[in-house]
Amino acid sequence: MQKDVTSFCLVDADFYAPVEDAPGAVDLGELYRPSRVPEGWRAVESGIWTMWHRTGLGGVEDGWKIHVSARPDRPGQVLDIVADVCFAEDVPFKHMSSWFFYQWMHHKHASRPQGGKFTALYPKDVAQARHLMERLAAELGAEEGPDILTDRRFGRSRVVHYRYGAFVFRHRIQADGTRTPLMRDAAGRLVDDRRGIGFRLPEGMADPFARPAPASPPATTPAEPEEPAKPPRHAGHAGPADAPAPQQPPTGAPLVGGFRFEEAIQHRNGGGTYRARDEATGRAVFVKEARAHTGVREDGATAAEQLDTEWETLRTLHRLAPGLAPEPVARFRAWENEFMVTEFIAGRPLHTWMVANNPLLWAGGATPDDLIAYYGRCERVLAAIDTVFARLHALGLVFVDVSPGNVLVGDDDSVRLIDFEATHRLGTPFVLIGTAGYSPPAHLVGDDLSVYDDYGTAALALLLLGPFHQPARRNPDSLAHLRHALAERGPVPADLWKRATRFHRPGADPVLPTPEQVAADPVPHLADLRDRVADALVAMADPDHPARTFPTIKEGYVTNTLCVAYGTAGVVHALSRAGRTLPDGVLDRLRRDALATADELAPGFYVGLAGIARVLADHGLLQEATDLLTTADSHPLTTACATLSGGLAGVALAHLALHDHTRDAHHLDRALALTAALPDADDTLTPLLGPDDATGLLHGRTGIALLLHRLAAVTGDRALLVRGVRLLHSELDRATDPEGAALTFPISGTDRRSLPYLYCGSAGTSYTVTKYLGVLDDERLAEAQPRLLAPLGHAHAAMSGLFQGLSGIGLALAEHAEATGDATSRRRALDVARRLFLHAVPHPTGVRFLGDQSFRFSADLFSGSAGVLLFLDQLLNPRPDAVFALDALTAEASGRIPPRPATPGARASAPGPDVYVRTPA
Repeated sequence: MQKDVTSFCLVDADFYAPVEDAPGAVDLGELYRPSRVPEGWRAVESGIWTMWHRTGLGGVEDGWKIHVSARPDRPGQVLDIVADVCFAEDVPFKHMSSWFFYQWMHHKHASRPQGGKFTALYPKDVAQARHLMERLAAELGAEEGPDILTDRRFGRSRVVHYRYGAFVFRHRIQADGTRTPLMRDAAGRLVDDRRGIGFRLPEGMADPFARPAPASPPATTPAEPEEPAKPPRHAGHAGPADAPAPQQPPTGAPLVGGFRFEEAIQHRNGGGTYRARDEATGRAVFVKEARAHTGVREDGATAAEQLDTEWETLRTLHRLAPGLAPEPVARFRAWENEFMVTEFIAGRPLHTWMVANNPLLWAGGATPDDLIAYYGRCERVLAAIDTVFARLHALGLVFVDVSPGNVLVGDDDSVRLIDFEATHRLGTPFVLIGTAGYSPPAHLVGDDLSVYDDYGTAALALLLLGPFHQPARRNPDSLAHLRHALAERGPVPADLWKRATRFHRPGADPVLPTPEQVAADPVPHLADLRDRVADALVAMADPDHPARTFPTIKEGYVTNTLCVAYGTAGVVHALSRAGRTLPDGVLDRLRRDALATADELAPGFYVGLAGIARVLADHGLLQEATDLLTTADSHPLTTACATLSGGLAGVALAHLALHDHTRDAHHLDRALALTAALPDADDTLTPLLGPDDATGLLHGRTGIALLLHRLAAVTGDRALLVRGVRLLHSELDRATDPEGAALTFPISGTDRRSLPYLYCGSAGTSYTVTKYLGVLDDERLAEAQPRLLAPLGHAHAAMSGLFQGLSGIGLALAEHAEATGDATSRRRALDVARRLFLHAVPHPTGVRFLGDQSFRFSADLFSGSAGVLLFLDQLLNPRPDAVFALDALTAEASGRIPPRPATPGARASAPGPDVYVRTPA
């Protein structure tokens, strides 16, 4: 699933950062503050909010929270009225601090549960809440504002809302390291304070402000999803390629404005998009919604105003050039929201078309003929796009927001454009709406605005060859490595290559070696790359930074910046394995912060205490590691979650590591006790893998199987191997194509995408199967292994990271080569490492790599430079425990596994007597 990381890309051009870091980093625009502040009241800045309190003013921890919204041109006036009421009534409150934060909270891609909120009031009881809302409703009677989707409106007010929730931040940690807010229900019990879409009350509580006819939007459109959905897999007018999947409407699809809403395609803060049917004619149509007073652009224009502009553009184009744009059908208003109806255009978004047709993404590999045919189709599609833009430009219009989601490709490779929201008429005031990677950098934009379309179409061509826009923008020389990698599979047409790279000019004196130099003698160049990645990592350390020691990704900020996957522990591990001295203060801060926040961290290995304990133990801090692991062991999540990343398997593996360091039998006993608590039956184990029944090494059965293998080697208990084989067979049962030449797996029971990565796909499963086949004969695993390796040799990964990119794929191949002596896996691992130059970005401190989604640099182990360093170092200098698998300990103890002679032809499809253990020679 494409994750929304846009709010972490607003503050810093190089690193991901939360929007709360904006003060001092960006222009905040108009600052909001009440015009009149009585004596005794003081302001406290808290992230995007300004909090107001009076000395001695008490409060409650849970209650009826009042939210007041404001339309984009009225925040200051609304704040003055709200503040006057709160000052007079002695009620603490908060408001957004600036226009920058207001616009971020109200733009079309903003968080829908948070959208619309401008001020929040904290009354002490129901009576005060009612009084406040009555007064505010009267004094703000002429005001309009966005509807807040988590709340109910009070009476007939258009801006006063309320919901029941916590006034203080309490939370329950989750196995993935995130935090769920808590509130007290009617009985005083702590329950989840769910902040999804829709008004909810805790059990046993009634709404004391309910009216017979509440001013709430009627159920006019299909039900909205409570959680982010998956990328669309249907054909049709689908919107952006990373849009949520269509949601099936409830029984009896609603009829609005003469149109029957049949399917929700995408919901976003500015309004949804839908597939509908004209009730009068039966014609399929596409409907775009604009929610009132939200979807705010940087210039203040709302979604409704933008919809007006788009409607007029479509009408003009339909009159002057029918078929160039979707035919406008109808425009109407329902409740407070505006709707535009156009023809429904069948086709796939260009990104989806590329994924479906690019042979380089086929798990089993591609022939040169496959590539020739694909490139020919690419050129036809791009030529069709050129024709569309030529017609548009001849009318004096520029499309501007060129992106894969705005280009639909038909079954015959015909092309239609959709989403004319950003289309600009030359000679009129220009407002940029663009898509990252497809909009030109400022230095390329002059007086000719057609550069937006020219740059965008070049970016589309690059997408069809490989989605490497962000590395190419930061290091154009990297594209030579892309061309070389493509040419090894088959020749790329010169015109197609020229089109894709026309705006990315290579430097006169490349800092990094050419692809030909790397191919001729890869090992020294890879060693130099490894060392320069380590140099840059060391330079990124900032032990005095208030939020983190090393730059991380969104997940680091929403979990913690200490852990193995996203935080300091993972970077420390990678640097130490590469032989680097840690920067001053890094290890001490990790130790200090982990001990100070142990009670607030999840227990798991990759996102919490167990992994931090392992890293501290590796650096000689055994008492601290023991203390952290004791806390993890006693955490309720340890037995509520079974996975390697977040639960029991990871905690037990950390106990084995501490046993290795201390030889204290207690740790081995705890590893055995935890493992014994794992359910034997698959149906009882599944709930312990999380709500979506994930596959793979970090979140699925494969990671548990890895623990069982390690524990079996230490104890000599063959029954543990039998259980592990059973889990691996269950994982194989979930293959996308069980009989295919290449084995791939869906991410989970709800996310059906098949990826070849270390954390969720074929690489992680192959990594674990390699270890099993090193000590036992299992016909099914042996038959599956070549098919697990097959997609790894052809991987065309868009990211470079260890757990979700090239580095993890290369690591699995390198581990297989080291364990088996397989020359093909060794060659493939080197090929993967060579492709890292496609992602490498030179910097004065060394070489950096972009993190998750490739928008900003990151040091993290999961997706950033630390993971790349770990792979390169392991490839060039193989030794145990690259990813904490306790290889050295288990190799030492492997003689304890009792041998059993194999029976020729036996197949262990059901683990039991057909699993044969052997000891290494």
